Formats: sequence, C-alpha cells, structure tokens
Amino acid sequence: MRDDLIRPLGLKRERKWAGRNLALAVGGIAAIAVVIAGAIWLLVPVAKGPTAVAVINAPSAAPAAAPERTGSTAAPPADGLTEMEPTGGLNDVDQVIIHDPSVEGPVELASLPDKDLVEASDTGPIPKVSPKGIRPLDAYARPSETNPGDIRVAIVIGGLGIDAAGTREAITDLPGTVTLAFAPYGDKLAADTAAARVAGHELLLQIPLEPFNYPKTDPGQNTLTANASRDENRGRLHWLLGRMTNYVGVVNYMGAKFTSDIGPLAPVMQELGERGLLYLDDGSSARSRAAEVAGTTTPFLRADIVLDADLSAAAIDDRLNQLRAIARERGYAVATATAFPITIERVAAFAKAAADKGITLVPVSAIVPRS
Repeated sequence: MRDDLIRPLGLKRERKWAGRNLALAVGGIAAIAVVIAGAIWLLVPVAKGPTAVAVINAPSAAPAAAPERTGSTAAPPADGLTEMEPTGGLNDVDQVIIHDPSVEGPVELASLPDKDLVEASDTGPIPKVSPKGIRPLDAYARPSETNPGDIRVAIVIGGLGIDAAGTREAITDLPGTVTLAFAPYGDKLAADTAAARVAGHELLLQIPLEPFNYPKTDPGQNTLTANASRDENRGRLHWLLGRMTNYVGVVNYMGAKFTSDIGPLAPVMQELGERGLLYLDDGSSARSRAAEVAGTTTPFLRADIVLDADLSAAAIDDRLNQLRAIARERGYAVATATAFPITIERVAAFAKAAADKGITLVPVSAIVPRS
C-alpha cells in the first residue's frame, strides 16, 4: 500500500516483472560466458606448469636379500602406503610414486665394497678373500633361492661401461637376475657399477685376453698375452682387477689364443681362484682350455651359447629357445651376449616370459659350483 502512495503518478506497477527480466538477462549472460570459456579451453593451449601424477608402485616379487650375505641390502618394511618425493624440479611434470609395502620390492645390492675383501695396490683396490675366509664370490653374489627341481638359466650381458646409453638401458631394462659384465675402460665405472648393484644386478669384470690375430685385433689396454712373462701378465691382471669393485668374478673378452695355451693361462687362473673369484668362459672359442686349467681350484663355468653372434631379433630369439632347451635337458644353462639394443630388448622379453615357461632366471653365481 505504501508503494502505491509514493509511486509517481502515471507510472504502472512493474517492479516484480523488472526483477524477473533482470535475472533472466544475468542468467543468459552467464550461459554465454560458460560457452565462451569452454571454447577457449578447447581451442587455446594451456600453459604448462607443475603437475603430479600418482602411480601405485607394485614391483614384482623378488627374493629377499639374506642378511648374512655381506654384499646385500634390503629396504626395511613399512606400514601403509609410502609417498616418495618426485625427482624433478618445480617446472617439470613429475610423478608422485606410492609404494605398497605389502608387495615385496626388488633386491638391492650394496654398492660399496667390504673393506675386508679389498687389497690396496698401486693400481687400485684388488679383490681378495677376507681373513674369515669370505670370498668376493660369496659376498657380492645376488641372493638366489631356487628349488631342487627348478630349471635355471643365467644370462650375462657384457660390453658395459663404455657406451653411456647402452649401459643405462641394460641396468634399467633388464631384471636384476641378469648378470652384467663391465669392460675395464669406462670413464664412470664407479657410478655405473654402483647403479647396477642398486638395481640388483650381479657383476662380472671383463678381462681382455689375446686373440689369434693380435695386435691387429686389439682387445684393449693391458691385454694379457701368451708371450708376456708371468710377472708382466700378473701386473696387467692387477691393473684390470683394480678398475672396479663388488664383482663376483671375471669373464674373458676375446682371448682365443691365450685361453688355448695352458702355460700363460694357468697362473692367471690360479690367482683368480686364490682371490675368491669365479671365471666364466664366454663360450666364443672351441679351443679354450680354461675348464681344464681351472680344475678344482677356481670356480668355473662355460657359457653354452653366445646369444647375439647374429644381430637379428629372429636369430636371438632362436638362440634363446636353444638356451631354454639346454636348460630343460640338463637342469641349467648359461648364455653370454653384448649390450646391443636389440639384444637387451629380446633378453628383456625372454625374462618377462621365463616364469610362465617354467624357467627360473638366476645370476651366474647361482649356477657355478660353490665348493
């Protein structure tokens, strides 16, 4: 009533309708704004900024590291999900990894050598048997638990430490049960071998031995040769052994001539045994007498197959099938290969399917006789 009294004469009462029209206008504008914003969101690229993606990390089961094995370490168990900090900077797209402790993580191996297993020398730390009789073969072996009826396969990938990309790929793409062999000439051997151990890989050192057409074909610095004196070869061997640590043994690099001659080979094999190291013959030379020389004094294995003499995926797969057949017939088999990209790819695929095909992939130390 009061509104009617103060309303100017001659004007109709339309206030209620005016309010409704205003609301409709505002709603229409808002709808148009939403449509425009949606179009902008679809058509205009959004500026990149810090983001995070949560990933549930449930690694495949792996054997626990035995505490009595001095070269092995394992992360302590935790209750509940654990958030791990991303590794990138604020301007990177990072991942926040959520680890489920109910799923056993991969085995990690200690990256620092046991001081009781090291002999100081002018050429570097040389492995030795500890005063308590512990061998590097025992201390630095990757723990492996197998059943008596398991069909075991060991694969050794060599040529690491020279090419950074290939070394990184082998360490990260291959499971820890694959043994890695490093050449003694890498610039970053300490960092590379530490990364390999943390990833669970057992290590071998490649030692260059004289081939038949040496020096036209030269394996590298400080190659052990058949014509060198015993002291010369011993000095070269010590230089090679001191290039890295935490390895369970050595594997020959070339050496068809050297390994065919018992004279120079015998003292080298004897010293390796005395230092608690295994010797793996890579299987590349039919003339090798390494098994004969090793006898009962040096832990010894000979590879059954070289996987990548032919660098085609089909050929490598065929060799892996042969390896599987040997293992099924004898109970175990050993293969060597080089860290070529195609080799790493095919070995990784083989490792993934091994369990489903009744094969247990093990480090090389799990097959070598330990007595």
